[in-house]
Amino acid sequence: MYNLLVVDDEKYAVHGVTRGIDWTDLPIGGIYEAMDVEEAMAAFAAQRIDLLISDIEMPGLNGLELQRWVLEHSPHTETIFLTGHANFAYAQQAIQLGGFDYVLKPVDHDHLKEVAAKALQKLAKGRELLEFQEAYRTYSVHWQSQLPMLVERFWQDLLGGRVPLAPERLQRLFRLYDMPLAPDSAVVPVLISVEEWQEELSARDEDIMEYALRKAAAELVLDDWPGCVVSERGGYSLALVYAPAGEAELRSRCLRFVADCRRYFRCRLSCYIGPAGMPAGLAETVADLLAMERGNVGRTNEVHLLREYAAAEGDPPAAPVAADWTPLLEAGKKAELLVRLNAALDRMQTTGVRAETLEAFYYALHHTASQLALKKGLSARDMIPAELHDFPAATRSLSQLRSWALRFAAAAADAIGGSGKDVSAVIARTMQLIRERLHTNVSREQIAAEVYLNPAYLSRLFKKETGLSLSDYMLVQRMELAKRLLKESNLKISGIAEAVGYDHFSHFAKMFKRVAGVSPHDYRKTYRDV
Repeated sequence: MYNLLVVDDEKYAVHGVTRGIDWTDLPIGGIYEAMDVEEAMAAFAAQRIDLLISDIEMPGLNGLELQRWVLEHSPHTETIFLTGHANFAYAQQAIQLGGFDYVLKPVDHDHLKEVAAKALQKLAKGRELLEFQEAYRTYSVHWQSQLPMLVERFWQDLLGGRVPLAPERLQRLFRLYDMPLAPDSAVVPVLISVEEWQEELSARDEDIMEYALRKAAAELVLDDWPGCVVSERGGYSLALVYAPAGEAELRSRCLRFVADCRRYFRCRLSCYIGPAGMPAGLAETVADLLAMERGNVGRTNEVHLLREYAAAEGDPPAAPVAADWTPLLEAGKKAELLVRLNAALDRMQTTGVRAETLEAFYYALHHTASQLALKKGLSARDMIPAELHDFPAATRSLSQLRSWALRFAAAAADAIGGSGKDVSAVIARTMQLIRERLHTNVSREQIAAEVYLNPAYLSRLFKKETGLSLSDYMLVQRMELAKRLLKESNLKISGIAEAVGYDHFSHFAKMFKRVAGVSPHDYRKTYRDV
C-alpha cells in the first residue's frame, strides 16, 4: 500500500481531492493533508509519502520549492502538480524538476484519479525493481562467500568423473565459478599426503589440523599463483596451480611447505608434483600421483616429481624370518624383543624397502603374536589395543611400521609373557556376554545383573583385570566387528551400524572414526581398493 499527501493553501481544494475522490479501489493506505509547504515537510518527516499532489502557486514557499526539497529528502516520491491556465509555464518547470505529471485547475476528479493510478503503477514497478536489486545483492554476497566451497566441489566432481569434459561445458563452468581457466589451460597438480602425525590427535583435532594444512598450502605453495587447494577422500589434499609454474620454483615452495609443516604442525608429509596438463586429463594424472604415493614407503617427508618416478622391479620380498621373535615374546622379554625388531627394521632401511616388504613384516609379527596368544588361550584382538590392528596405517611408511611394531610387540609381550594369570571367570563371562550382544544397545546394568554383581563393582573389577573400562571394551568390540563386516560383507554401512548396536548412523560414524581414524566409507574403500 502507498501513502498520499495533498498540499494546497485552499482548504476546500484539499478536501475536494482527499474526500471528493473515491480512492478505495487504488492501493492507497493513508491519505494526508497539508495547507502549506511547512506542513508538507512535517508530513514527510512523520511517515513515508509515496504520492504527492501539490498546488504550484501558494503563499510563501511554493510547490516548485517543495519539489526541490522532495528530490533531496524523499527521491522515491512521485509528484502530480496542480496549476491554473495562467501558470502553465510553472507546469513545464515542474516537469523539468522530476514531476510525474500536471493537472489543470479546476480539477477534473476522474482525470486526476487516472493520472494518480498511472503514478502508482510506476511506483509499483520501481518497488519491484528495488526489491529485485536488494535480493540480487543479498544472493550475490552469499554466492561470493560460498564460491571457494563451490570451486572445491567442482574439482572434486571432476576428479570423481561427475563433470562432463566437453570443452564448451567446461568453459561454462569456469565462467560460472569465476575461474581464470579455459579447457586447454595448463593445470599443475600437487598431491599432499600426511604420512604421520607426531602427536596423538582425536578425530576432531585431526580434521582441524588437516584444514590448517590446506590453508598453509594455499599460502606457501600457491602464494601469488592462481589456484586452489582441494580436500579429497582418502586423507589427502590436492593443490592445483592454474598458471604454468616453473618446476624449480614449485619444488622450492613445496620443500618449504614440508619443512614448515613438520616444524609447526608436528607432522610428516610429502608432496607429489605432477606434470602440467589440461583439466580434462587431471583425474588420470592424480591417479598416477596416488599410485606413486602408495608405492613410496621409504622416502618420506620429501618432495617427489612424477616424471622421476619409476616403479621398483623384482619379485616381492619373502616374509622376514620371525623364529627368533617367538621365544622372546613368549618369555615376556620385551626389551630384547624391541632391540631385535629395531635391528630388522634398520636392515630394511639400508637394503631398500617396498610396500610388499612392510606388509610381510606386519603379517609376520602379527601372526607370531596371534599364534602364541592362541596357545595360551588368549585372543589377540582382546590383548592388543584396537588401534594396533589398523593394517593400512601401520604399513603406510617405514617410520609408521616401526612405531606400530614397537607398540604392538610391547603390548603383546606384556599380555603373553606376563604373570600368566587369566581373567577371572566372572570377567570372562562378562566379555562373552558383551561379544554376544554387540547388535543390541546393552547397558552396564544389564550385564551386571547377568553376572550377579553391583554395576559399579563390576566396572572397577573389569578395569582392574583388563585395563579397560566396560564402555571402552564394548566400543572396541563393536568397532572390531564393524571393521570385519566392512571388509568381508556387502552390507550397507547403515546396516552395519545396526548390526553393532547403533540406532543412529551419525553416532556410529563418529565413534568409528574416533577408533579407526577414518570414516566407515573410507575404511571399506581402502580394503576394496587393495
